[in-house]
Amino acid sequence: MAPESETPPPIAFVGLGTMGGPIAARLLAAGTPLVVHNRDRAKAEPLLSAGASWADTPKQAARLAAQGLAFVMVSDVRAVRAVAFGRRGLLAGASAGLLVVNLSTIAPEESRAVAGRFAARGVHYLEAPVGGSADAARDGQLVVYAGGDAADVARARPLLERFAVRVEHLGAVGLGAAMKLVNNLVTVTTVAVDAEALALGEALGLERARTLELLLAGSGQSAMLARKREAFLAGRYPVQFKLELAEKDLRLIGRSASEVGARTPIAREAQRLAAEAMRDGYAGQDFSVVLEAARRRRAGTSGTAVLPPAPPEGPVGGP
Repeated sequence: MAPESETPPPIAFVGLGTMGGPIAARLLAAGTPLVVHNRDRAKAEPLLSAGASWADTPKQAARLAAQGLAFVMVSDVRAVRAVAFGRRGLLAGASAGLLVVNLSTIAPEESRAVAGRFAARGVHYLEAPVGGSADAARDGQLVVYAGGDAADVARARPLLERFAVRVEHLGAVGLGAAMKLVNNLVTVTTVAVDAEALALGEALGLERARTLELLLAGSGQSAMLARKREAFLAGRYPVQFKLELAEKDLRLIGRSASEVGARTPIAREAQRLAAEAMRDGYAGQDFSVVLEAARRRRAGTSGTAVLPPAPPEGPVGGP
């Protein structure tokens, strides 16, 4: 009689924030056994209730994943290094052959350095930053920009396709990270330009709702403007992509451009606008809140943020 097949080891998932939470939820809903860790356990409770297991540390998550996979989705390279290489990090509990799939957005040179540290211990590394918002994560409509060995992409692809509509292998480690920065240069600066246009329109006496309607009907339309329309109308900015993360990505774009002798003046100006909005207290809101910084520029004011009331013509709604 053939022995019963063993239950596969769980997949580790570290980082359950705005993007990580919905991605992990899709994996779990698709039948992927998960062991999860987050700095704030409360964010893991919906997943634990749905059948995921809890790891007290990234180290324990890596041990439970054995020679399987470990996903990481955290805010920046400092957080990546902490969960990867800290005293209780993934590397401390990893077996040779573990594949770490980093969904976080970091600079290409940072990603290559992380890959090197893992490789020295026999741990595989795949960068896989994603394009798309929290809604896209929930709906399985993300785009993955993969950088790493083709064999590691093939190994991770069945899981990546559970939350992504497209998995694109760009080449070696660093190229996936580069594509994510290029993508965010377009998306974040587009929203910054939209914000400046709306602020200018108001200064010239145009009604915000009518301005948005006509921009979306003509050559000023864009996917990002359509996505942020309700937030702009309402003057309320529920988080899809935090302003502080958008500002961080714009700084990474500027630094990476400088390293290769490129100039990104539009990204630099968008970063200044985002930084102004952060100084005004909007860091934890969606990055479409740069509209408020653009309006303050027009008015020549700054200070502690108090969100204005929604324009009477605009319903409160998500981006």
